Amino acid sequence: MSIRFKKFLLRAGRESEFKPLKNALLNYLKKDAENKYKNYPRLLELMKDYWPNYEHRFMIANLLKDHYEEIFYFYLTTIFPFRKGGLSLEDPEAPTTVDFKCVYKYHYNQKEIAVVEEVMKELNIQDKVEGILKRVLIFAVSSLAPMVEQIFTRPFAFQFANIDSKQFNNGEYEVIATISAREQ
Repeated sequence: MSIRFKKFLLRAGRESEFKPLKNALLNYLKKDAENKYKNYPRLLELMKDYWPNYEHRFMIANLLKDHYEEIFYFYLTTIFPFRKGGLSLEDPEAPTTVDFKCVYKYHYNQKEIAVVEEVMKELNIQDKVEGILKRVLIFAVSSLAPMVEQIFTRPFAFQFANIDSKQFNNGEYEVIATISAREQ
């Protein structure tokens, strides 16, 4: 179990109580990502290097689709403490040059579930574990928007289209989120 994961959840819980209201969790995750002084600029630079191949037609969705594994695995497992082995990205689409969609799956293991429960108890957060697991994943993905805006130089946002989860007999959860993104 990653100490990094626990510290991340403690910070997020203290700052936002994992609440979506008034974008508390999303705003915290954006700030947390930008505070990764070495890795955030690395990913930003990588995306800037790709952008000239897409810039002529403002094809931001195509950039995300063509490089989704590199971008999102780096973002979610380096900037944030998701395990690479627990994360899968499926069915990326770019139906237009400014619309992107992907299915994000994350399998929370027993140790991660125990940490969520421990953090909830420590911070006296009255919520369902499943709800927190879902929100942490979807808002972590959504917090990439400011970086995309820096590349694209236009407003851009992620919204979840569908989110589901399943609990396994051993108490682990898999969260499945279809998240789309588009120019605003």
